[in-house]
Amino acid sequence: MLRKAVRQAGKAASFQDASDDLKELAQVVISPQHLGKVAERIGREWAVARDADVQAFRANRLAATYAEPPQVATVSLDGGRVQTRAADGERGVRQPGWHEVKVVCCQTLSSKVHAADPQPEPPSKFLDPAQAARLAAEVKARGGAAQARTGAAAPPPKRHRRRKGRRSPRPRKLVRTVVASMADSETFGWQMAAEVQRRGLDRAQRKGYICDGQKYNWTLFELHLLAWGFLGILDFLHLLAYLYGAATLAALGVVGSGQGVARGSPGRSCQAGTCTAGLLG
Repeated sequence: MLRKAVRQAGKAASFQDASDDLKELAQVVISPQHLGKVAERIGREWAVARDADVQAFRANRLAATYAEPPQVATVSLDGGRVQTRAADGERGVRQPGWHEVKVVCCQTLSSKVHAADPQPEPPSKFLDPAQAARLAAEVKARGGAAQARTGAAAPPPKRHRRRKGRRSPRPRKLVRTVVASMADSETFGWQMAAEVQRRGLDRAQRKGYICDGQKYNWTLFELHLLAWGFLGILDFLHLLAYLYGAATLAALGVVGSGQGVARGSPGRSCQAGTCTAGLLG
């Protein structure tokens, strides 16, 4: 029950919402104040364990949790914005602001080995102008600060049922752990590397590092994961957004700005492999 309470406290928009959810879904009554204290205490304990792993890693004393190395592993890194307030212990919101948060997802998967690229060409939706515009707009919107919702939310897309007996060709997700921090990029890099070694992902037979074109993402890759044999992969959706922005500026005749966008974040696009190289010509 403690795990469920902490999980809901982290997912909900507030401790009040988390308390209401637990009462409705799990028939457990925990006041918002007590739920907040429990979540913060567990969070501090996790932070202490994380920092201990980093110290052990830097001293070459961190042992892997799993004896057997995974077949496939991915490390996905991204940044975002989180709304914060003064942490002085008093109730109420004071000194609100937006700050950067860095998140890395470490995941093991099960997948088949293919002799040739199973997806040599971009999916058709990325080549359709209307769908490409929609995807680019969504990526750009997610990169900014959160805004109040106006109007009714768009209905979720319809999900197509897969026929029985047909297995999806996509890799199957096995175990996922996440490390999130508001620390600077250098500190976060050590936290990422320690988690990768603790999980034994550095010993995976096939392993990839997925991120957008942010400069520090690739700096961390070169410092910590390249020597372990990880393959750097540029997030295709972010690349699509940058290319669409450059194409829009070029169509408007803003040549100088268009070239700047094209050279901006996808500066490391050579890491993305043949698919990116083909798109960039």
